[in-house]
Amino acid sequence: MHITDLELTNFRKFSKFKLENLKLINVIIGKNGVGKTSIIESIYFGSIAKSFKSYYDDVLLKEKKSFFKIKIDLKKDNFNKKLEIIVNGKNKKAKKEGQLIKKLSDYICEYSVILFSPDDIRLIKDNPNTRRNYLNIELSNINKNYIKLINSYNKLIKNKNDYLKKVNLNFNLDRGYLDVLDEKIAEIGISICNYRKEYIENINKYINNIFKKFKREDTIKIEYISDFLDKNKDDIMHLLKKVRDKEISLGLTTTGIHRDDYEFIHNEKNAANYSSQGTQKLILLSLKLSEIKILDNEYKIKPILLLDDLFSELDETNQKRIMRLISKKYQTFITTTDLNNIKVKDLKDINVIKIREVKENERK
Repeated sequence: MHITDLELTNFRKFSKFKLENLKLINVIIGKNGVGKTSIIESIYFGSIAKSFKSYYDDVLLKEKKSFFKIKIDLKKDNFNKKLEIIVNGKNKKAKKEGQLIKKLSDYICEYSVILFSPDDIRLIKDNPNTRRNYLNIELSNINKNYIKLINSYNKLIKNKNDYLKKVNLNFNLDRGYLDVLDEKIAEIGISICNYRKEYIENINKYINNIFKKFKREDTIKIEYISDFLDKNKDDIMHLLKKVRDKEISLGLTTTGIHRDDYEFIHNEKNAANYSSQGTQKLILLSLKLSEIKILDNEYKIKPILLLDDLFSELDETNQKRIMRLISKKYQTFITTTDLNNIKVKDLKDINVIKIREVKENERK
């Protein structure tokens, strides 16, 4: 699966912008601030209907415009696919072959992407919510049922939090409703936990060997942390009963898979606390390369790779290592301010897209 054409309307700085006849390797070059990352962002948004730069869709809208639109033409083997996503205020619509898709969850991940970004370092340094959100997105790449489970679980937690607050104000309220909610939270939570556990186990099949290509003597693994890990429904119901009084006093659900986390264990220590920033970047690079392997080897999905200013941070040796793993196999979009930053000599038949101004681009 690869993108042949991309068309943007009112997206970020672009009023109208179109790229046609895209190739396997596409290098987007231009000065800072001209919209290189916005092109990468639009491809990412076209896959999962979310930005990797902002939680809010309205910041993606060109100033003084009421909507933005992303159109993507895909090709796989001998068939083509036309996708379109339109955002107008809080209203988000998606189309496939010109036909409106009723549920956005049925549109998400019509094609899969793996993003390499300087902001990836947040996965190690930020709070657990950042890591959970990332894991949810990656699992959504391979399992549309997972998206539905997460949506159902989040609704249950909202309903439970609302009722906990009511019980906190009125202790005479019937608590049987909390039993019903906890039972559903346990059932759906176990499914989500199992999906997460399996995915992290798959990452650990690859990540250490990949990391050793960068740091031969070191080790890396990911450790999954969850209240529900390796527990059955009865265990979880007992756990939720045990914390109920505390949850009522706080008006908040304190136990569940919405509190999950995972740690990057470098040489048997938490990388967040003990690894240098340079090593952390190599850990994250190894993570992304592992995810490519999972999609390709485990699920027979060839993702589209988005490399946002990656090569400026790597030496020539590590650039070559990456390109050996991805070139000629996955469609790739690379942003850079200077073509000399990309020192890999064996890049052939590449599409160089020069962004001089917001409305102007040329390809050669």
